[in-house]
Amino acid sequence: MTQTRFPTPGEVVLFRKRKEPSLGIFIRALGDKLTLFSEEGREADIDPDKVAFMSGIRIEGEFTASEKKLKLRDLRRDLDVEKQDIDLVTIWQCYEGSQDEVPFDELLSLYFGDNGVSDRERLALFWAVDKDDIYFRRGEGGYSPRAQEEAAEIIRKKENEERKKYELEKALYWAKGVLHGNAPSNGVPEEVSGYVELLRGYVTYLDKFGRSPEAKSFLSEIGIRDVEGALEFLIKAGAWREDEDPILKRFSIRDEFPDGVEIESDNLIAGGLPSEGFEDLTDLDIFSIDDENTEDIDDALSIRETDAGTEVGIHISNVAALVPKWSDADEEAGRRSETIYLPEKRIHMFPLRLVRERLSLVEGTQRLSLTLFVTFDGENNIRGQRFTNSIVRVRKNMSYAEGSEFFQNDPAGIRMKEIAQSLRGGRLEAGALIVQLPQLKIRINGDGRIKIEKNNMNSIAHVVVAEMMILMNRMSGRFLKENKVPGIFRSQPEPVPDDVRTLDDTSPLYPVRVVKYLRAPRVGLNPEPHMSLGIDVYTQVTSPIRRYPDIIMQRQIVSELLYGEAAYSEEEIENLYPRIEAGIREKRTIERQRERYWLYKHLRSLEGGEIEGVISSVQDTKASAYLPDYLFETPVSLGSDRVPEEGARVRLRVRKVDPLRKILSLAIM
Repeated sequence: MTQTRFPTPGEVVLFRKRKEPSLGIFIRALGDKLTLFSEEGREADIDPDKVAFMSGIRIEGEFTASEKKLKLRDLRRDLDVEKQDIDLVTIWQCYEGSQDEVPFDELLSLYFGDNGVSDRERLALFWAVDKDDIYFRRGEGGYSPRAQEEAAEIIRKKENEERKKYELEKALYWAKGVLHGNAPSNGVPEEVSGYVELLRGYVTYLDKFGRSPEAKSFLSEIGIRDVEGALEFLIKAGAWREDEDPILKRFSIRDEFPDGVEIESDNLIAGGLPSEGFEDLTDLDIFSIDDENTEDIDDALSIRETDAGTEVGIHISNVAALVPKWSDADEEAGRRSETIYLPEKRIHMFPLRLVRERLSLVEGTQRLSLTLFVTFDGENNIRGQRFTNSIVRVRKNMSYAEGSEFFQNDPAGIRMKEIAQSLRGGRLEAGALIVQLPQLKIRINGDGRIKIEKNNMNSIAHVVVAEMMILMNRMSGRFLKENKVPGIFRSQPEPVPDDVRTLDDTSPLYPVRVVKYLRAPRVGLNPEPHMSLGIDVYTQVTSPIRRYPDIIMQRQIVSELLYGEAAYSEEEIENLYPRIEAGIREKRTIERQRERYWLYKHLRSLEGGEIEGVISSVQDTKASAYLPDYLFETPVSLGSDRVPEEGARVRLRVRKVDPLRKILSLAIM
C-alpha cells in the first residue's frame, strides 16, 4: 500500500483481486494484515500492498452482513454508471505519445483542476481510469497512455465483440424458435447463416473441426448435448437434408470428379481401343453373370472344347491397359480406393460414363480384357494355363437366375459347373472353410421408400462365379510369384480351427456362430498360403472397375505380358498399398453405417409392431437375438420373468428406434 495512511474503520477501499479492483469496507488492522468486508459478503484478510485506493467514503451505522453486501453492490453499479461520464479520451489525448507513467494524482489534478474535488468524484475517476482497458495501461506507480494505433485496435476488437455478441443473441433467439417449431418458412435467415455453417462444420468433422468448442457452446446454450441433436436441429431448420450423412463429407467423399478426370475420360472414350499386343477374342462365346442392376461388370467367362481339353476363359476388364498409370483418372481412383455402394446411391471409382462406355463388359461391345485361359482334362485336373491381353465381345450379360439355368441345362454350362465343383472340392480337401451366408440388399426407391431383400448366395451360379474368380486370383498370384513381380498378396497362414467344421450350417444361428471364426486376411508383399481359401497364394485382380488394388495387380501382369517388366517397383507398392487399404477400410465403415441407418429407419416404421428373432445368447437377465430377416444380432429386453433358451424363436416388439443415434430397443413378447 503506497498510501501514507491506514484506512479508517468503515471506509470504502479498493483492493486488487486477480488484478481487477474490488470494493471492500475496512474493519481493522491486525498484525501485518488488513481485514475487509468484501463484496462476496464475508471478511477477508489481505496484505496492505493489495490496497489500490482509499476512497475517504465511509459506510457508517449498524448493518447486517447482507445489508453491507447490498451497499457495496449498489456502489459498484453506481460507479459503473458514473464512469461513463468521465471523459477519458480528453485525458488520454493530453498524454498520448508519452512513454512515462502518470500518477493518479496528476490525472486527478488535470481533470478537476485546482478547485475542490469531492471524495465521490475522486473515487469515480479512479474507478474509470483503473478499469479502463483502451486508453491507459496500469503500471506500478501510475498509468501509461497507449499508442494511438494500439487504442484504435482495441476499439476495433471491442466493436467486433459487441457485433458478435449481438449476432449470437439473434442466433440464439432464432435457434430456440426453431426448437419450438417456429422455423421461418423461407429458409435460414442471412443474419444467422454463420452459425448454421458453424454447426454444419461441427457435425461434419466433430472435434477435428477447428471451431468445435464454439459450436458446442452454442449448442449448449440452446439445450443440445450431442452431435445427433445438432444434426436433428439442422434438419429441423431446413439447413440439412434429412438423410444426408455427414460421414461422407468427413472422409471427403464426393460424387463429382475433378475437371481433369472428366476431360481425360472423354478422351479415353473417344480414343477407341488399342490393338497392338492384344489378342482378338471377339469370336469367343463369352458371357457374364451379375445382379440385374450391376453397372460395373468387371468379369466374364467362356468355355470351349479343344484338342488339349476343356478350356475355361476368365476375362477381366483390362482397366490397367486403358487408364494410364499416374494419369488424372488413375490418381483419382487411387484416392477413392474403391466404389462405394450405399443404399441410396453409388459413388463410383471412375466416372460412370467411362465405366459404361469403355470399362464395363457390356454385351455386344468390344472391350479390353486381361484373360486367363485354364485347360482341364477329363478328370478336371489343370493341364495348362496362360494369361493374355485381349479384346473381347461379351455375347450375353446374364442374371444369377439365368446363369443358374445355363449351368443346369446347357451342356457347356454343365461342364463348367463340374469344373467349379471340382475346384471347390479340391479347396475343401486343402482345408478351406466355405461359408455361404445370405446378403442383405437395401435400396432406396425414387420415392424414398426403403426396399430390403435377402439374397441367398448359394445358387449354382454363385458357386461357379465364386470358384472362377478364386481361380483367377490364385493364378494371378502364382504368375506374380513365379515371375518375381512385386505384388499385394492376401493370406491366412493359420489353419481353420476344427471347431468351426462341427457347426450346423442348417441352424438359424449358424451366421452368428460361424462369423466368430472368420478373420480378415493379412495384406502384405509376401506370397503366403491362404488357408481359409485352401490355396497356396492369393492376390486380387477380378474387380478393377471398383477396387483400386486390383488395378495395381492387374497392371503388374499386363505390363509383364506387354513389356517384360513390372509397372510398379516393390518400393512403389510398399508405399501405395497401406494408404489404399486404409481408404478401403474407411469406405467399408461408411457402407456399414449407411446400411445400418437405413435399416433402422425401416425398423422405425415398425415401431409398436412385431418382428421375428432367434435367441442367440442368454446371460443372467440379459439376452441377445439374431434377426433372420435383417441378418444381424442385437440385445433385447426380457419382457417377462420367463427367460427363453438359446435357439428359441421369439416374437419381438419394436419399442423404439432412433436411426441417428443407432438406438434399437426390442422386447421379447
